[in-house]
Amino acid sequence: MINLLQKLRDTEVEPGRVAVCSLGQAGFIYKRSNGDYVLIDPYVTDSCATKLGRHFQRIMPSLIDPEELNDLPISAYLITHHHEDHLDEECVRRIVSTEFPFYTPPETIRQLVALGIAADRCFALADGRSYLHAGMEIHGTFADHGELAPDAVGIVFQSDGKTIYHMGDTCLNEGEMKRISEKFAIDLMIAPINGKYGNMDEREAAQAVSLVNPGTAIPCHYWMLPGNSGGNPLAFLEEAESMAPKTRTLMLTQGEIILI
Repeated sequence: MINLLQKLRDTEVEPGRVAVCSLGQAGFIYKRSNGDYVLIDPYVTDSCATKLGRHFQRIMPSLIDPEELNDLPISAYLITHHHEDHLDEECVRRIVSTEFPFYTPPETIRQLVALGIAADRCFALADGRSYLHAGMEIHGTFADHGELAPDAVGIVFQSDGKTIYHMGDTCLNEGEMKRISEKFAIDLMIAPINGKYGNMDEREAAQAVSLVNPGTAIPCHYWMLPGNSGGNPLAFLEEAESMAPKTRTLMLTQGEIILI
């Protein structure tokens, strides 16, 4: 089995670049040129099955254990909203470091504090709220994930001159997508395609790509949980290539790393 921890360590990131590693579902690790790491929505356990039942049991085995994350110099942990496949409570419990901050919406902060995370390590994200931390910029952006997560956000992450837009879980809103494209020059856009619980499907995600006009776009939120994944990444690639021909589209397998 792939040793993802060693693969991350062996990945060299030159100044002016960021390495992006897919953890499956909507989870990613960013590695910066200074050698530190940023987590966003990592889902690396099977806690959804524990809380929600067998229809939410992960299909693909995790390639990294929470304990292994303790061996990485994590500089920030970003969470788009509090749903179980984005706020992995078991992962949070098993990371013992008390050094790095969390950036996430208020309801997620409430749950993190209930898990024992100190409140002064948690910083509230909302659309339009931004933070500067350790040479990176973290911006809360629009997301509409419905009534079950009304404070959900997308997150724009900037480091080493690169801008990554993780949409979080959201439906399509043409006006908001255009607003984001006017505010940021996106190098990489990560879009959900599962088409459930208010999220975009493949065609809507491709339309979002055409509105944001990123340099590269990749799909997420597929092939992980029978009850909440869905989506056909190949259909997304085909639609996005048609609607946004200037954008490079890629599909990342779990554990794959790209440099932007």
